[in-house]
Amino acid sequence: MLVSCPRYWALQGHRLHERYISYLSLNQNSVCDVDCQGCFRYPSRKRGLPKESLLTMEDYERLITEFGAAGGLALEISGEGEPLMSHNTLPIIRLASQLGLWTTLITNGHLLTDDMLRELVELQVALVLSLHSLVEAVYERDSGSRGSFGRKMKNIDRAAEVFRGTGWLERGRDIRRAAIHWTLQSDNVGEVADARAFCDERGLLFSIAPLAKTGHAAARPDLWLPDEQRLKTVNALGDESIIFYDEPGGRVVCGTCKYGLNVGADGNLLLDAHGGYQVDISNIRTTSFAEAVRLQHAYSARMFAQLDGFCPVRDPGWLEFLAEQRYR
Repeated sequence: MLVSCPRYWALQGHRLHERYISYLSLNQNSVCDVDCQGCFRYPSRKRGLPKESLLTMEDYERLITEFGAAGGLALEISGEGEPLMSHNTLPIIRLASQLGLWTTLITNGHLLTDDMLRELVELQVALVLSLHSLVEAVYERDSGSRGSFGRKMKNIDRAAEVFRGTGWLERGRDIRRAAIHWTLQSDNVGEVADARAFCDERGLLFSIAPLAKTGHAAARPDLWLPDEQRLKTVNALGDESIIFYDEPGGRVVCGTCKYGLNVGADGNLLLDAHGGYQVDISNIRTTSFAEAVRLQHAYSARMFAQLDGFCPVRDPGWLEFLAEQRYR
């Protein structure tokens, strides 16, 4: 189990469905050093948002401080592009740690350095490294970047070494602070068993989830998987999910989405950290924290009432939900 994931907080006795606010997802700018085929990022946004529209560190300081004062548990920085390309990412993590908040940092890891890894170990960080393939040609065909595979493998091994020994046992559960996240799609489904062994050898949690048919992947049906194959593979070979939360009625949902406040790099409130950018809800600069949380609760309730899947953007009805504006 990854520290700071929804089921971890449930293990601590926190009932996310009864709390005011638990997560704060802070997307950074949509620029990235690679151009992965199955990226959540919408193609129209891959060059990044206008610099003048981006939140400043002063904006983040106010928001994170209010989140902590409201009883928030953890931050998630998972995009919209590559978080380590933003100069705000490390200051955000430092501030969160000072306030006693955990941060889950999801990154492709290409830009990690030894100094950065050592600092992340000292801070309250759960590090998640995305990995598409263990085969150089497959990885670089997906990323569109020559040389990216070598950087990835080197930095995964270094991260595994630096984070080694940072986990612990709690109530019979093996808690980890570093993980690999594998997005399952047609060109890497045959590698899952090898990826499982790769993570076990390095002491890394192995998180796996199906491709979301949104962003780049919406126009790439060749990457999609049949449902029966997808579910069988995910259930059999992955470790504890880094986003699952078990609601009292038995439904499993994405806890970071349903019980969190999702904020884009420009301050716009989002339906989900990985989708619905075109939906005009409000902006955190001009909306009080209390009103932002109220809006998030209202939109999340509508989404999860109308979509059956654990993750909105992975639900088969997500694109129709957006097109028909059923969130209103």
